[in-house]
Amino acid sequence: MPLTMSQTGNILGLDIGGANIKLATDDGSFLKAVTFPMWKQHRQLTATIESLLTEYTQSGGVLSAIAVTMTGELADCFESKKEGVVSICESVSSATRDATDVHFYMTDGQWCRCRDARKNWERLAASNWHATANLAAKLRPFGASILLDIGTTTTDIIPIKGGEVATTARDDLARLQAGQLVYCGVERTPLCSLLSEFQLDSVATPIARELFATTLDVFLLTGEIAERPNCTATADGNPATREYAKRRLSRMICECPDLIQPQQLDAMIHQARKAIVDLIAKAFNKVSSSLNTPADAIIAAGQANFLNNELRTDAEVISLETLCSVDTADLARIGPAYAVASLLKQDLSETQQ
Repeated sequence: MPLTMSQTGNILGLDIGGANIKLATDDGSFLKAVTFPMWKQHRQLTATIESLLTEYTQSGGVLSAIAVTMTGELADCFESKKEGVVSICESVSSATRDATDVHFYMTDGQWCRCRDARKNWERLAASNWHATANLAAKLRPFGASILLDIGTTTTDIIPIKGGEVATTARDDLARLQAGQLVYCGVERTPLCSLLSEFQLDSVATPIARELFATTLDVFLLTGEIAERPNCTATADGNPATREYAKRRLSRMICECPDLIQPQQLDAMIHQARKAIVDLIAKAFNKVSSSLNTPADAIIAAGQANFLNNELRTDAEVISLETLCSVDTADLARIGPAYAVASLLKQDLSETQQ
């Protein structure tokens, strides 16, 4: 039977990514993120969504509608992005028992239903960045600003001007070319994709081009990301702790963790962190230039507010939770899910007037 909906309930937003699924209600009272490696577990997507919806309703939550955005269609378990979009939409539809009030967000700010996913797949694909930027533009409809959303896997840098998302780039390729999508995040990016060598003891030291360590290890060792002993979504499958991060980083120069010198490890951490910051800063400067006017605000979302001050700008930094008047730091990590829930609430309210 269909999922029970009530006009007095909340709208629940779903952000279905390639590595995580995130949920948020339109009032921010329910926020949740779970690890979901789409490339391995796409056949379990329906069951996973069912479980998450059950968790929400059993916690006392009442649904009035569901808003969905996605990026998971790029996972290489799918033959194409079109197949990925359709598969994700059908999984949501199955999980909700074909409930009538399920809406899928598109990169033009419009909505469609599951039955129309195949003909609208290009606008449904990779739509979550636009949802966050669209909400930010509506909440700050003046001046020029830049949405900076640094996630675990990618970074979105989106120009906003006069209450509009100020870009014609809509798909991933165009956004990569515009500097608005940087395929680098603070957890999942392999270090061997960011550097070709380390300078150790004044010697250029080529790195192992192997998935031995990721950006997560760098920020674990700087202390900017807290240890998560229960998390094993790491390069070697061992816990996300500083002890194991040291082991993973040591392998980048084919060294044993017990033999690497402290000054060598410190140099590797510093140089890897700088490579991450430089990559994001270069794209940020490119996007800033495209505005043709200095941005007066950076709207900060994502997992890495600790990097915001690395950018050379006089713009005010406004957190997403401050902009949305939601009193929880977790909102920034689940921004797109909250954004689609809020946008759908606005749009449904307007159609009912």
